[in-house]
Amino acid sequence: MNAETVTGAATAVQREEATRLYLAIARTSRWLRRQGAPERGDLGHGGISALATLAHAGPMRLSELAAREQVAPPTLSRVVAFLEQAGYAVREADPKDGRVSIVRATDEGRQIAQGLRSARTKALQDRLGRLSAEEYATLLAALPALEALVGDDG
Repeated sequence: MNAETVTGAATAVQREEATRLYLAIARTSRWLRRQGAPERGDLGHGGISALATLAHAGPMRLSELAAREQVAPPTLSRVVAFLEQAGYAVREADPKDGRVSIVRATDEGRQIAQGLRSARTKALQDRLGRLSAEEYATLLAALPALEALVGDDG
């Protein structure tokens, strides 16, 4: 076997591993989104995600929220407009620059985000309890790598 053949085989294996990881993460994400659905199921994944970010990180500019959510600003504006209409978020002028909006979760929005987080964390905790001690330890050992993969510094 020459070096090119070994590299090609390694690339195929890496592609297969990346596919397996992608599928596992996607399925886990879908499963978690179905856990603890709010009374108002019309929030959608984007609304729930933006609301959770606001509840956890606090008020921020729309541009910062769009960057954190990895969506285009016009898409985020629609999501925030829905959150405002539902009473879960409010937009205010930035005190430093009145041309810019700051968005924050309302008390009701924070309660919904916390309820979802609690329900989803509990559901995940229950599933983790089904793992063997070795599987659980392996998953915990992978957390720093998964956090680094998405740039999550805590």
